Parts: sequence; structure tokens; C-alpha cells
Amino acid sequence: MAEETATDKRIDKIEDAISRLTTISADLQKMLAVNEQRLIQQEKQVNNLEEVVEKRREESELKLKDVYDTIRVEDRNILEELNRMRTEANIQHEKLSLKISEMQKVIWIYMGGFALIAFLISYGGPVVRLLASATPSNGGNTGH
Repeated sequence: MAEETATDKRIDKIEDAISRLTTISADLQKMLAVNEQRLIQQEKQVNNLEEVVEKRREESELKLKDVYDTIRVEDRNILEELNRMRTEANIQHEKLSLKISEMQKVIWIYMGGFALIAFLISYGGPVVRLLASATPSNGGNTGH
């Protein structure tokens, strides 16, 4: 009997240990299930974040492309405007050159006229006398 009671005690201890192990195993399974759920949720969140990041990257690329396109268009517009302004400036320059040439001609004509007038004022009397003496005058000698 003593052996049976010792064996019964051992069996009770083993059954108690098995019961505890079963409880621990159930608790571990619950913890694993909870952790697995957390991992699944985190994977979903990571996937969502990856999708959001990829979407933002694509949007940024499109916006950057738009910015570069706008810069190219504006550069072309600026160059066209500069070329137009250069053409207008050249036309204005040619017009002004023509006006200046015409003004120079008029100035030289006036200067020549003033020089002639000054000459005539200064030497007018002697020139008239010279011209008068050089031309034969018929004054009183008409037919004799």
C-alpha cells in the first residue's frame, strides 16, 4: 500500500504537471494567436504604407514632370519674346539711322547755304564788281 500511495502521489503530480502544461500550452496558443493577429495587422499596415508611399512617389514624379514641362515652355516663351524684342530693336535702330542720315544731309545743306551767305556777305561787293566788269555792257554803245 505504501507503494500505491507513493505511485498515486506521483501520478497525481504527473497529472497536475500535465494539467499545468495543458494550461500553459493553451495560454501559449492564445498568445501566439494574438501575436499572429498583430503581425497580420502590422503587415497590412506596412502594405498600406508602402502603397501610400508609392502613390505619393508617383504623384511627386508627375508634379515634377509638370514643373519641368512648365519651365521648358516658359523658357521657349522667354526666348521667343527676346527674339521678337531684338528684331524690334533692330528695326528701330535702322529707322533711327535713316533719320540721322537725313538730318545730317539737311544740316550739311544748311551749313553750305550759310557758308555761301557768309561768303557773299563778306566778299559780295568785290564779286559783284568783278562780275559786272567781266560782262560786256552795251550801255551807251548801241549800234555806233
